[in-house]
Order: sequence, then structure tokens, then C-alpha cells
Amino acid sequence: MTAATTVEKSKPSPATQGEQIDVIDRPTKRDEAWRYAPHGELGRLSFGPPSASARSVPAAVESQIPALDGPRIVIVNGVVDEIRSTLTNLPDGLRLSTVADVLNDQPERLAGHFHRGAGDVADAFQALNMTFGRDGAVVRVAKGHELATPIHIVDVTIPDETQNSSCSGVVIHLGEGSSATVVETKIGGGEAFGGSNTRTTITLDDNATLDHIVLQDVPSTQVHLGSTEVTQGAGSALRAHSFNLGATYGRVAYDVHLAGEGAHTDLSGLYFGTGDQTLDQQITVIHAAKNCTSRQTFRGILDDESTGVFNGGIDVRPGADGTDAVQSNDNLLLSNRAEADTQPRLEILADDVACKHGATVGQLDEDALYYLRTRGIPADEARRLLIRGFADQAVQAVAVEALRAWIIDRLGHADG
Repeated sequence: MTAATTVEKSKPSPATQGEQIDVIDRPTKRDEAWRYAPHGELGRLSFGPPSASARSVPAAVESQIPALDGPRIVIVNGVVDEIRSTLTNLPDGLRLSTVADVLNDQPERLAGHFHRGAGDVADAFQALNMTFGRDGAVVRVAKGHELATPIHIVDVTIPDETQNSSCSGVVIHLGEGSSATVVETKIGGGEAFGGSNTRTTITLDDNATLDHIVLQDVPSTQVHLGSTEVTQGAGSALRAHSFNLGATYGRVAYDVHLAGEGAHTDLSGLYFGTGDQTLDQQITVIHAAKNCTSRQTFRGILDDESTGVFNGGIDVRPGADGTDAVQSNDNLLLSNRAEADTQPRLEILADDVACKHGATVGQLDEDALYYLRTRGIPADEARRLLIRGFADQAVQAVAVEALRAWIIDRLGHADG
């Protein structure tokens, strides 16, 4: 394997995969899930093995990290920075490790994250992550334990001259009847072009509950490719909230498999685009068991020449009777040059199901603006109030107060 590999092709090693995967071409605009991606910029990304140790993080980047109490793992350019991480004195029931350590001591525990057959690898970027994402965070919560303090995983990308992109992985496993909150923050530094390729796999045993929050706010000079794959057992619950804010191209993907009867997933997201950003949401929920419920609620705010993409799918497999699935995507355009592309997808192969979807694209309510102006509120402030009101549904769904404050502050900078 060369020191840096472009995304033209990717060949995971047998040590990573367990079986050989031949060359996988990178996605093109003919692939619906990558239709709106900037393929020229994707072709400039270069990946390779991570360095032996984490590089230093500038103070300006450090200050971007939300201040949350509790356990923390910091990943810099694909390598865990143990100095900035909290891996000891953990709450009862929590085991927090690095991917590198688990691969070295108990690689079988990560089989579900790394080992895939050729037909099960989604695209070249997933293959690249499985090859080069040799470090990251492993979160395990023991059966029956309920953790009150959030677990914070911070992923920092600072491109360098020899390799402008990094890969990292997160593995989360909640035992039966346990509960936890995991926050993933994606940030970066530097002015050079580069990218991050992050992949999270989540397993929820029966009756487990996870709050999963993703904050994507890398610099506008970078590309961010983020994917999350979830498998849920019977009676389990996932509440996922994504905030897709940074990057020239920011991608947030969820692939949720409701494998056990009575499982529930609630996916919500907010994307706020300015300049010429493209913010891409790729969501698939598979109902594979009886009496499962799912909700997809995504909102986009798009200014200047930005583009927002929502490609949301509900897939009801044979035998998944009693499915209840709802999907909605609402977009607010602040400029006549902004663009919202929304594509709901339904595939229903079972009886006795209730599935519905809806999408809207609109502009600020002129009557509401006029009303606020008549109350003596300046035009700019009235505009900000309406934007924040539109975003508030997603923000208030976050239960962690310090995190809500960070998001509100970040949105305040965006709508100014």
C-alpha cells in the first residue's frame, strides 16, 4: 500500500477485511446517493495509514470543542490523542477503549466493523475507511447500566502536505437494557484543502436506549464524509440528532436496521448552508421486524449559493407487519440562488403498515416579518428570530444543556 491513496480506487488489505475485496471504483454522479457531491474535490482527497502519534492541536481549534463534562476521546488525523482523552476513572458499566488497542488485543470484538464481503461494501469511501481507519473510539456499556453523563468523541482533521485526508472509526455497543448518550464532534483546522472520512457502527441490544448526537463543523476548506450504521434489537430505541454545519461538502449518512420486534428510531437533523456549501443527508431506515416505528425529521436552512440535499428512505421488508414510519423534510431558502433537493423513498413489501412522508421548500414568511417590524424589531433582528424559530425544533430536541448552548451560539454566527 502506498503512503497515500486517492479515491480513484481502493483495495482493503486481507488483515483488515478478512477476505479480499477487489478494486472498488469511487462513486460518480450516476450513483443517486452521490448525485450532488463535488466529484472533482472528492478526487483530490488522498488517504493513507495514520501517523504513529497524534499531531498537536492549535489553540484556536481546541477552543471550538464543546465543553462537556464526562469521558472523552480525542482523535487527531485518525490517531487517538491519549493526553487529551479521558480513558480512566470511568463510570460503572462503561468501557472506553481505542480502536488500535482493541485491534491489537481482541480483534474479534471489531469483526462487525471491519469484516465485510465485497458485496457488502457500500462504496470506495467505506472501503478506504475500513482500510485506513485503524484508530478511533470503542464504547461499550454493560447490560443494565444507565449512564447519566455524555460520552464525548472529538474528531479533529488538520490536513498536511503529504496526506490531506484522514480516516477514523467509532464502535458503540450498548448491552441489554442499558442507556447512554454519545456525542460526536467533527472539527478541523488549517487553511489547506483536505478531508475526513469517519464511520460509526452502533449495536443496540434488546431494550437498550441511545441518544446519539453528531456535530459536523469542519472548516469550509475541507470535505467531510460521515456515515453511521445502526443495528437495533427488540424494544431498543435510538434518538439521533445531527447538525450538518461545516465543510465545503458535508455528508451525514445514517443506515438503520430495525432487526428486533418493537424497535424504535427517531432521526432528526438540521443543516445550515452558506456560501457555496453542499450539505448532504443520506438516510435509510430498514424495517425488518414486526411492530417497529421510525421517524425522520430533517430541516434545512440555505443561504447564498448553498445546496441542501435530503435523500431519505423507508424500506419495509416482508414480514415487518405493524410498521409505523413517518418522514418529513422542510427547507427554508434565504436566497434565490440557494437550492434544496429533497427525495423521499418508500419501498413497502409488507401488509398492515402505516407510512407517510412530506417535504416543503419555502422562504421567510413576509407577513411574520412585517408583524415583527410593526413591533419595533429591526429587519435584521426580525430575520434572525424567524430563522432561529425554524431551527428551534431540532435544537431543543438535544437534552444536553451545554450542547444546546454551543449549537445556538454556532447558529448565531451563521445567521449573522
